[in-house]
Amino acid sequence: MRQEDMIRMALQLGRPTGVITFDQLNALLPSATTQPEDIEAIMEALSDEGINLVEGDQSQPR
Repeated sequence: MRQEDMIRMALQLGRPTGVITFDQLNALLPSATTQPEDIEAIMEALSDEGINLVEGDQSQPR
């Protein structure tokens, strides 16, 4: 999966609630092919959109 696709999918998951869980992110990213640079880019994109990365099911709107 391309980095742009991973970012787009992560943003789609996080935009409705403003959060994405570690479990959601782990399920999204193919661990065998995900590079540290990909993770950094995703984290930056989430931060730029105001989407927080949280543990557990804290995906309730604030």
